Amino acid sequence: MNSLNKKVVSFNSISDLDDALLTLFNNLHQPISRIVLSGGSTPTSFYKRLSETDIKWSNYEITLSDERDVEILDPLSNEGSIKAIINNNSFNRSFISLVKEGAQSRLDLIKSYDLCILGMGADGHIASIFPNMSNLSEALHHKSSLINLNDGYPDVSRLTMTLNEINKSKQIILLIKGEKKFNLLMDKRSDSELLPVDHLFIQMIDKIKIFKVL
Repeated sequence: MNSLNKKVVSFNSISDLDDALLTLFNNLHQPISRIVLSGGSTPTSFYKRLSETDIKWSNYEITLSDERDVEILDPLSNEGSIKAIINNNSFNRSFISLVKEGAQSRLDLIKSYDLCILGMGADGHIASIFPNMSNLSEALHHKSSLINLNDGYPDVSRLTMTLNEINKSKQIILLIKGEKKFNLLMDKRSDSELLPVDHLFIQMIDKIKIFKVL
């Protein structure tokens, strides 16, 4: 994966990375800009930055790349955590919840996303597409927008966008924090050893930038 070097944008600090994400966010000039966000710790400071920024949320539709199948008030809920940080009723109204009935039908109606922000786990997973999960082939190749799975930590059921759904994004930012994750991303692997993040690049390399902070 050494050819990925040209995709890497390095930052000296999380604050600098957040500035770049906010610039991308503010440069979306669609009547309605559609954005995919991710859970996890790396984008948390960016969500705090959004909470401090004057944004007309009625011009956005927001959803998540994946979610734990729990109530929104549950501490494990990505949606609940992000909404608690941004703490804006207009943002809440712009949100397409993956755990509510009809979520898949709503995503099916979206022709494209203007921006997708993803993280990567230490095992090379993206969204909730994990190595060796029981329905990995479905996540990588199925035409559905969402699938259910029982893999991952903590041990709760999840919903995740398929790669097919992620591929509806016009631009994808993969956030990498730490040397260990970056080295994993850049390692060469045989076809039999490919991780979910490798499949992301195989299918969508022209759309992706890697935002790295060590």
